[in-house]
Amino acid sequence: MKSLHLPAAVLLSVLLASCSKYQVNMLSSTNAVKDEQTGVFNVENDSLKISYSFYGENAPVGIQVYNKSNKPIYIDWQSSALVIGDKTVSYASKNIPINGDISGSTDTYSYGNRRNNSVFPQQSSYSSGNINAVAKLPENVTFIPPHARSNHVPVNIASGLIDIPDSLMHKQQSGLIEQYSTMPVNVKVASFTKETSPLKFKSYLTIYTLEGNQTKPVLYEQEFFVSKLINSNNNPRNLADYQVQRGDYFISSKKTGYAKFMTGVAVVAVVGGIAVAGAAADNTNTAQ
Repeated sequence: MKSLHLPAAVLLSVLLASCSKYQVNMLSSTNAVKDEQTGVFNVENDSLKISYSFYGENAPVGIQVYNKSNKPIYIDWQSSALVIGDKTVSYASKNIPINGDISGSTDTYSYGNRRNNSVFPQQSSYSSGNINAVAKLPENVTFIPPHARSNHVPVNIASGLIDIPDSLMHKQQSGLIEQYSTMPVNVKVASFTKETSPLKFKSYLTIYTLEGNQTKPVLYEQEFFVSKLINSNNNPRNLADYQVQRGDYFISSKKTGYAKFMTGVAVVAVVGGIAVAGAAADNTNTAQ
């Protein structure tokens, strides 16, 4: 009886939990040059090259800085930030992670108390321990030697889906890749300018050089915005248009309300299956 009810309920739960809505957000920039092959945004001068990539779940801000010069350069993360609307998110870490291990011992003592010719055993415990750990302070400055590069992913931009009215969207066909073929599926698409975009943000990156004991900082400001948004019931990683991982888009997802409800139903089915299987087992044992 267990083999008939429980696996089916578990399978139902897994299948329904996978029902999600997906969103692809294509990005453009007003002052960074996009590499059309990779989608990576670049800012370049004689001394350095800054590259931005946002591919991944919820738009990780991937920043790569390449030092083209013969002198060391420094990224000041404390003076660098992401600005979304009027909200500022510092690129500098505020956490101090501690890595280590704890070892300890416990000693137990037993003794008796004679009262009215009776013995009342009592116990007392004593614990001691040691922690061997290293606290890593926030890396607020990155040193980049000449002709070297550094990669950093300080923050994520988005969390969840961007809400867009259906009136702004139109249907468009894409190809869903199956095991041996590609079948057409509908997605919903909306396009935006910088002024109409639902998501605009700026990256401020402070980079400096040293001359003697004097710092010479330069602030690099780049502006980005969502220029195209695609809603789909299929995972974009299975769509032909998004098989290539590019730096100019990111993917977000959200479980549907139906999936949440039916997952709950599936959980009830699992519990019910266990109960039925248990009852059947009891009846079998009783009959024997």
